[in-house]
Amino acid sequence: MENPVLRGDLRARSGSRKIWVLQAVYLGMLGALVFLGLPPELGRFTESNETSLYVAVLWVQIVMVAYFASACLIQEIAVEGEKAAIDLIFAPFSPATIVIGKSVSSLVTIGYWLVLGAPLLVLTTAIRQIPTVSLLPTASVIAVAAWGIAQIGLLYGVFFDAEFLRTVVHWATLLVIFVGTTLLPLPLHGLNPIVAVTDAARGLLPAVPMATYATIGVGCALWTGQRLRSLAAG
Repeated sequence: MENPVLRGDLRARSGSRKIWVLQAVYLGMLGALVFLGLPPELGRFTESNETSLYVAVLWVQIVMVAYFASACLIQEIAVEGEKAAIDLIFAPFSPATIVIGKSVSSLVTIGYWLVLGAPLLVLTTAIRQIPTVSLLPTASVIAVAAWGIAQIGLLYGVFFDAEFLRTVVHWATLLVIFVGTTLLPLPLHGLNPIVAVTDAARGLLPAVPMATYATIGVGCALWTGQRLRSLAAG
């Protein structure tokens, strides 16, 4: 919390009406999915142990959290009072301070959204009689994948000046990650975040996808710092 960029971003996001609306949309979509998956009779709760509803909620969660996290860092979703990384290069902050502040604020936000959705996931596990032990692995996969994707958005924000170009490249990247990876050979299907979170829901810890997205996140952060140093020097 000694990082001024981190403090500024968290302060802006906590007081932003736009973020509150996004959170309402996020919870509304998860809640609607859980409601539609309710069995017609409460007595049937104990008779069902299918994971389809639980997995469907996780799919929606990983897509929404990853998009919101990356869109905020790329300024596709502009938060009132939050400065983009590119706007801070001439502020009295080092590139490392900017990158660390942005990266950690994104991770904190992702964690907060996961906490917000946790009651609905717990309800889903109760409906389908699924052991709650799977909640931690799935949350870990979502957090790591969403953070890695968000760091890509941070990198794009300092590499592309035109807002339209940033948006196009951002959406193209999301399509590659969430759709294009399904075309990879079978052993690499786990690189798809949806497949990875599905594996986690079934009791498998997808270590390779988590390591991949963590590496992508760190690499994008380092590249962003290098780009900021170049812009500041030039």
